[in-house]
Amino acid sequence: MRPVLYPTNLLTSLFHRQKVVTMSDMKHALGTQVPMTVFRKLKEIPYRTSYSHSGMYYALEQTMDFDVRGLWTCRGAHFSCFGSLLDTAETLVSRSEAGFFSSELTEELGVETREPLRHLARSHRLGRVEVSSLYLYCSFDPVRRRQQLLKRQLPASSETAGTLLMDPASITTDQARTVLLLFFNLLNQKQRRLFGGLESLRLGRGGDRLMSALTGLDVHTIARGRRELLERETLLDQVRKPGGGRPLLEKKRPTSSRNWKT
Repeated sequence: MRPVLYPTNLLTSLFHRQKVVTMSDMKHALGTQVPMTVFRKLKEIPYRTSYSHSGMYYALEQTMDFDVRGLWTCRGAHFSCFGSLLDTAETLVSRSEAGFFSSELTEELGVETREPLRHLARSHRLGRVEVSSLYLYCSFDPVRRRQQLLKRQLPASSETAGTLLMDPASITTDQARTVLLLFFNLLNQKQRRLFGGLESLRLGRGGDRLMSALTGLDVHTIARGRRELLERETLLDQVRKPGGGRPLLEKKRPTSSRNWKT
């Protein structure tokens, strides 16, 4: 018995007619009810699956018209040149200038992204910083993450006016970064700790982690500076607590009178 042949051009013709198709459409075009037959024919042509609708839509790569973000939408189905929803979310967040809140990325991609972002953070593929009870998702690379946080301009309020996170209407991002680096280079160890603690207090919940990401200070150091300010334990003109540093040496003097000339 001769094997049944399923010409690949039946699939390519279907893709060119409809651009976006489902497994059911492809089985009908080939005249089969076996998904594996369709997958064997798909191996012969460059195609992509949608990151939306649980990947149920298919399209030829050559018919896709990706935008500058690497995204393409057709007949309600969303595709990405980066692949799956997880890979797309990781790439967009890592490459972004100021990170993404889940609501922002959901609007960008047209699908719900909260759970995918949580998974990426738990898998150490993305970093996240708590800002005002919300998570800002950033690159997992600490240097890139710090740049993204510096780029992120939080809304100014009476509590944060005059803080490190300045009103974007009053200062540009490049200026803010230059001021930050210059100012921190002028501070000593104690002043950096206290400044980090002060800004953390102004920012509220999550301030320690945000300031750690912004300044490079350890989160415990910022927490210590915040406690010192609240408990008023800091002393003026003193970098370390009393007793710190090299022990004082007692000058020894001869005790015998015979060692002295009379």
